[in-house]
Amino acid sequence: MTAGHDTSFRGRRFALIATIVIQSLYMLTIPLWYIVSMFSVMLFDDPNAERFPPVLIFYYSLQSYPYVTVIMIAVSWLLYRKRYYRRAVLMNILPVALIVIGLIPMLIWGE
Repeated sequence: MTAGHDTSFRGRRFALIATIVIQSLYMLTIPLWYIVSMFSVMLFDDPNAERFPPVLIFYYSLQSYPYVTVIMIAVSWLLYRKRYYRRAVLMNILPVALIVIGLIPMLIWGE
């Protein structure tokens, strides 16, 4: 067995374990997302909130979370099957990055 093949095996194994663990955590957060989604309309309690871009960005990032999660789960498994292990793991991180990117404007410009 060559060193290159051994590295590929470790990368494949790491990608498989990381993908399963991360996606299991996503499946646990979907019911919590439902509760957060119900209360996210309270972001618009202030009459001027609908014209405040950070509120809109955060609201739409919260609402798109389950759709992005399901799409990224499918994409990551397709990439894993095509042996793009590093890309498969990176696709698993995208739903969390979406929420963080939506939260940053609220933290910077929010009151």
